[in-house]
Amino acid sequence: MIRAAGAVLVVLGAAGLGNFYSSRLSARLRLLEELRLLVFFLKGEILFANSSLKEAFSHAGERLGGEIGAFSMGVAKRMEEGRGTAFHRIWEEEAASLEESPLSGEELRQLRDFGRQLGYLDRQMQERLLLLYLEQLERAAAGLREKKQEACRLYMGISLAAGLFFVIMMY
Repeated sequence: MIRAAGAVLVVLGAAGLGNFYSSRLSARLRLLEELRLLVFFLKGEILFANSSLKEAFSHAGERLGGEIGAFSMGVAKRMEEGRGTAFHRIWEEEAASLEESPLSGEELRQLRDFGRQLGYLDRQMQERLLLLYLEQLERAAAGLREKKQEACRLYMGISLAAGLFFVIMMY
């Protein structure tokens, strides 16, 4: 009886692990979509509303909410505090809050690179930078969307197979 209960718990744990990786992939896609919206909002605020970076981040953060909205509000708050800190330093420190997020290392690197360049350019170059980063985000999200369903099935299948293999080895 105890062995059967242990076997059920092992299989359920393996299924939970597969579900965890699947949900992490979904969260990564959601964050990429939120980042895309942030850049889209920033573009509108900077180019069409003629807002400063601080105002643009503040308005975008209010509209977005969630983890990326909090990131944007954090950048705006730090810029408002001033203290002579360069924008790229503020960006780097706030981007560090996303280190534990499901974003990949390459996506985090692109985010940091985007922030390093954003504060130093004129309007025309900022527009080009925003469009370039928007394109990178759209490409990354499209690729992830394309492989998401297959990857989620793979995570569940492999984790269940490993759980069943372990149960078989127990007996």
